[in-house]
Amino acid sequence: MILERFPEVQRLSPSEKLMFVSELWNDLEANPSEVPVSQEVIAELDRRMQHFREHPEEFTTWEAVKDRILGSRS
Repeated sequence: MILERFPEVQRLSPSEKLMFVSELWNDLEANPSEVPVSQEVIAELDRRMQHFREHPEEFTTWEAVKDRILGSRS
């Protein structure tokens, strides 16, 4: 496991671990082309996109979700 190679990470507090994870995520996000994607993941995304194209009525737009969540606050 990767934590065994970096024991100092295990000594971080929960708060420090969250900050570390956030920084790692931001680093990956800054270089998306360098993140490996397996053929299984690609196949699953293709399957889901095909399902969406065939059945768009089964899905909710992001805008509708935000309106439903944020609209309930007023």
